[in-house]
Amino acid sequence: MVTKRGDGVGDLRVATVCVNATDMERAADFWSAALGYRRPERIGEQDQFAKLEDPAGTGPAVLLQRAEAIPAAPTPVHLDLYTSDRDTHIDRLVKLGATRAEDWSYPEEHEFVVLRDTEGNEFCVINVN
Repeated sequence: MVTKRGDGVGDLRVATVCVNATDMERAADFWSAALGYRRPERIGEQDQFAKLEDPAGTGPAVLLQRAEAIPAAPTPVHLDLYTSDRDTHIDRLVKLGATRAEDWSYPEEHEFVVLRDTEGNEFCVINVN
């Protein structure tokens, strides 16, 4: 059942987040391990897309889209991952293959850390209470 919201939003919701990938298998391994999502058993060399799904059915799907290259500038779309244990998750994600965006210009006060996945796509890990 989809809950409808007011102010003209209706049943519009985030259902899929698209992430560019030059190496679909590597990206699928990373994002499925990072989020605990199910991934396709096999991704063919010609497959343009690979859908990763939340096994609980509560989160949006992550759709990997084959790309020739990842943009060098800040990526136009990224994920914000909320957690009450930011540093633990950052360590875990780095062990999975993410890298810290050392060149990121942070504001003086911030609760987020910018990482890059195995394909260079930026995403934030945000501490929430």
